[in-house]
Amino acid sequence: MISWLVSFKRAFPGLWNGIERANGALFKIWWRSISQTASGTIAEYAPDGFSFSMVEKDDLPSLSAFLEAQPEDSFQFFRPHLFDMATLTRLWKNSSFLMMKATDSEGRIIGYYFLRCFFVGVAFAGLIVDEGYRNLGLGRRMWASCMRVCHKRHLRMFATVSSKNIPSLRSCSHGTDMKILRQMKDDYLMIECKIKQ
Repeated sequence: MISWLVSFKRAFPGLWNGIERANGALFKIWWRSISQTASGTIAEYAPDGFSFSMVEKDDLPSLSAFLEAQPEDSFQFFRPHLFDMATLTRLWKNSSFLMMKATDSEGRIIGYYFLRCFFVGVAFAGLIVDEGYRNLGLGRRMWASCMRVCHKRHLRMFATVSSKNIPSLRSCSHGTDMKILRQMKDDYLMIECKIKQ
């Protein structure tokens, strides 16, 4: 099932929006109030001087600007979705797509992360940290906070990460108990994450 979801998304991007809408409706029925769980959980993981919180509707223009402002090489291995307002609004409205942000002491968005959840009980995590705030442990804390949300709600957490994306692999392994399940197309790895003991 996990491999099928990833393969389908890559092979049929035009049909993926319909799958996401149907999944969002089913997820809302089976997994009520998961956003409340996430909101109450992720805040505890922010390093001193930073905050982790859910993306609110009013944050979407700032989030779009943040993502669009990142240098192109930031997306060499990871471009989860389009960054325009229409796409972000659609995802924000979807109950199965949990959008979270990291902000600095002045409230500026300096990181974005998410859980793309499925009603069958699995979730995929992904994150982006502003180039000026890397190597401060933010990525590790983001991974760990996603893992804690999944652990609390009994969701299995996965990620697909390029084997060439060493910083992402390192932060994932520091924030979670990371297990590589298999090699995928184009040097990507299917990873399952578990709570770090």
